[in-house]
Amino acid sequence: MKRYFIEEAKCGVAGGGMACGPFPGVVAVTIRFRSGKKTQWMNLVEVDGLPAFYLADRDLHEEIIRDEENEELREYMEHHFIESYNDLDLTEDYDNIFSGISEDPENPAVPLIRYAIALARCEMEEVSGLIEMARGHYADELEIPMSDAEEEFNEENDL
Repeated sequence: MKRYFIEEAKCGVAGGGMACGPFPGVVAVTIRFRSGKKTQWMNLVEVDGLPAFYLADRDLHEEIIRDEENEELREYMEHHFIESYNDLDLTEDYDNIFSGISEDPENPAVPLIRYAIALARCEMEEVSGLIEMARGHYADELEIPMSDAEEEFNEENDL
């Protein structure tokens, strides 16, 4: 069975501000993890409540958070966008993702994906605790708190 060792995690917000009222920024989560001997970076970028996952061979977090026009980064991210991971569908919205998780709860990638979502959706004062909880542990060993998106999905589907 595949296991995902979390080496480091980061969470931050880029952009946001005031237009015709306040508008939210882009939430960016980056998880450096190891599966076997390979180290990768999973990025979850949430815009207006919609998640997009990227799998990279380098840390993109600071570039994403910097929130500057960067054509090279945009092209890199286009090429590293993932629609699924370990056969879990990561497209559309959180309901779709949690639907896939509920259909395949034993998938070894579930804890990694749930952790990324919990980190993206938590309150800012909870970020450092979630990062510390995971650093240096396998994702399947963590007691990952349920995100608001997961709670909502479970309530709507009587799970």
